[in-house]
Amino acid sequence: MRRASPRNRQTTMRRARLLGNFVAVGLMGCFAMISCLRASAASPQTGTALSQAEIRAAFIFNFPKFAEWPTQTYADAGAPLTVCFLGADDVRSAFQSISAGKALNGRLLENRTVKSAEDIRSCQVLYVDLPRSPAVLDALKYARHCNSLAIGTSDDFLTCGGMIRLQIENKRMRFDVNVGAVGRTKIKLSSKLLALARSVVDLPDPAGN
Repeated sequence: MRRASPRNRQTTMRRARLLGNFVAVGLMGCFAMISCLRASAASPQTGTALSQAEIRAAFIFNFPKFAEWPTQTYADAGAPLTVCFLGADDVRSAFQSISAGKALNGRLLENRTVKSAEDIRSCQVLYVDLPRSPAVLDALKYARHCNSLAIGTSDDFLTCGGMIRLQIENKRMRFDVNVGAVGRTKIKLSSKLLALARSVVDLPDPAGN
């Protein structure tokens, strides 16, 4: 039998730790645990720290559990739940590690990189890790029309029309929700998610619509 290399064992252990922390303890428990994780906390199994990318990926993995999309968002009953990444290769890589072979809301998970607004057509979740620009504003506008849950990190992400903003505060990952942007889509967010948010705001459409 071929033995796994130390590197592969370490990767497997890190993946198991993430999934053990964020999935097995249940929806509410996993978010409570994530909220308490310090960005610099050391992993007892590997002796290395969880990166911000890994923590953000774990949040992105769990957010869809608290969201409901209209049926027409999917091409058919067997279509996957697709998470798309704009300018966030490290987070996408971490997300791919913890989501491989997993399903959410009864649908298999897929992830892919998008380069432009038009690529967002079949994305149920869009993660943006770029500063404000015409391309980002177009992507957020397109996400609204496509009923994509837009998650980002920039300081002005919510005012630009984003729906959920991730940020580190006191070495802990927090998130804010813009229910105004969500309300302009057909996505329904659970009240449990809103209760876990650091803040919930209702901002107007930046396009003035």
